[in-house]
Amino acid sequence: MENQDFSFKKYTGKETKVHVESETLITQGTFGDIFDTVVEIGGHRKKFIVKKYTSIGRSEKSSILPEEYIEEMLRNDTTMAFERYSLAKKAGLKVFPTFRIGEDEKSILMTTGFSDNEICVGTNSMVSVKNFEKPLIQKIENVDQFLADFFAEGLKATQQGILLYFDVFFFILSKKEPTKVDFLIGDFDNFSQPGYEIKNLKYRNMEQIRNALEDFCKRNIHKNYTGIFLEKVEYYFQQARGKWE
Repeated sequence: MENQDFSFKKYTGKETKVHVESETLITQGTFGDIFDTVVEIGGHRKKFIVKKYTSIGRSEKSSILPEEYIEEMLRNDTTMAFERYSLAKKAGLKVFPTFRIGEDEKSILMTTGFSDNEICVGTNSMVSVKNFEKPLIQKIENVDQFLADFFAEGLKATQQGILLYFDVFFFILSKKEPTKVDFLIGDFDNFSQPGYEIKNLKYRNMEQIRNALEDFCKRNIHKNYTGIFLEKVEYYFQQARGKWE
């Protein structure tokens, strides 16, 4: 896409053409590659994340599958993620404000979680605070509000029949210490309405959220704060599980 004009469509159907100035690979996931991208829109330069669905092309099976079949699979994965974003948006879940599908139907343009004051890390990724030259977290200033809101998001998703896998979440961390933490749902490759009975779905969502927090802790929190953090995670996990009994 670099040095190209490219169109992206919003979930409402509105299309916007941007000029892609540069893109830098950040990480590679199960379904695709993630790029830090600079685009020009209406004379203004802005930073976004672009996810390109390319993983099938790297798989061992690609050598025996027809190219047309691979291309169709990539487009299907991208379209499904785009449709699931619309579902999450309508359900009132915390999502990135921008999530648009590319004209090639194999790429997604989304809001970056990075700013002058914040960094972003995800679950199911080897990227952690260390990759951004930030020390492991010694204390989370808003830990109780953060955890209460996180588990409440799982209950909200449950009310809409949505299953939140642990790897759908991104964590927004302040660069300033003590660290403040927020979260967003940004990965829709494992996001679904499985039709589970609501009590079963609630327990599954609570377990997935706890798994996401434990993964976040393992990669980003200093051992001196790990015990305190995980005790609080367990407390809010039990509180959330107890609702609707």
